Amino acid sequence: MALVPRMLRPAILIRRKALASGVFGDSLMWKAIAVVLFGRSLIKKVAGKNVEVIHVTALSPGRFMTIETIKPTSRRARRKLAKKGTPAPTVKEYRATSRAEAAAIREHRRSQKR
Repeated sequence: MALVPRMLRPAILIRRKALASGVFGDSLMWKAIAVVLFGRSLIKKVAGKNVEVIHVTALSPGRFMTIETIKPTSRRARRKLAKKGTPAPTVKEYRATSRAEAAAIREHRRSQKR
């Protein structure tokens, strides 16, 4: 089955009609549709996930880097920690742990070369 050309797809036609008749025209219905269509993508851009840089380093030739993600602590796990009286780990603590692990790995590699 052949694809419909981009300019004739229903989503594109509705966006174009909402822009022409609603934003630049007088139709209240198409203005409401334009707000829904364009507002949703705008909110996603503004309130989307924010990237947080935890560690930056320069690599020399022949070196490699392992990148891992940290699972966010679930609500259930936070409750269990709160019952025990242990606070949930913060990003600062995660950073310190990752730096300590990286230092231990470096030290281990240096000792293997000797």
